[in-house]
Amino acid sequence: MHTRARRFAFCLALSLSAVPAIAQEADAVSADEQTAVDTTEPLLWTGTISVGVSARDDGPDGSWQSLSLTRTVGRGYLRGSVMRYHGTLTQADTALPSDYYVGTFGAGGNFDNWVVDGWASYGRQDYGRISTSLGSRSSTGAKGSDYYAIGGDFGRILPLGRSFFLTPTVAASFADGKLLRPAPAVTNLRDQETDEPTWSANAAIRVDHAFGPSGVHYAGLSLSRNWTSNGLSALRIGRNEDPGAELPFRLYSKHYADSWFEAGATANMKLGDNLYLDLFATRSFGVKAGNMTSAGATLRRSF
Repeated sequence: MHTRARRFAFCLALSLSAVPAIAQEADAVSADEQTAVDTTEPLLWTGTISVGVSARDDGPDGSWQSLSLTRTVGRGYLRGSVMRYHGTLTQADTALPSDYYVGTFGAGGNFDNWVVDGWASYGRQDYGRISTSLGSRSSTGAKGSDYYAIGGDFGRILPLGRSFFLTPTVAASFADGKLLRPAPAVTNLRDQETDEPTWSANAAIRVDHAFGPSGVHYAGLSLSRNWTSNGLSALRIGRNEDPGAELPFRLYSKHYADSWFEAGATANMKLGDNLYLDLFATRSFGVKAGNMTSAGATLRRSF
């Protein structure tokens, strides 16, 4: 029962809660001009629909969908979002599909080309059915668990001339959830959970170029260095010191930190009046649990 788990990062939901840097750059470039010539009533609300997929090398894939509503407040914003994330953990000969349902509240803004975002999330993880070499079954223990997360980022937009912009950022987050640990099929033991607290941080640099009529479209490239306290989670067995416990032993996780690089490309296009399409793709390098390629799209409508 000495098992290593290949797992998806708990903080995926957090990456979807922050205001897109490219939209902030657009505000930073055109704010003075809008103040001088634009007398129309500003649009204060933005609704978005996002979808994405992630493919891990020699491992299971994941997918997500989200809806969000953003309210502009001066140079800042308030945002609420809901998200479903589906992923599968592999553990020995056992596959553990899970669905996360997460709600997030975020706030931030662009203040004289300084950008800041903060967010907090709460949700539930549905463990789903356990797939083994002997077939599929439901959990004999918990069927799901709570998920919590909090994080923020901070950066600076630096105009480079000729519609180019450089944006360095730093970010940090904490997430807390659980993993289900299936009992061996030949025993009558109940499936157990282990705690999986995770600290994460990254430093990124991004270059964007504005093009098209009045610079309404953007294309960008990014590179980041990422770190997590829980890149791999290994199952351990210890003595249970509680005399009233059901079992004489307890399960716990030993967490292995990890760091890696990630390269990305983005495109942000205006499709029509108040309608925008955001695209992104990323590729990680040096991840202990397996490198990952991710891609996604967001449709935004202001009103």
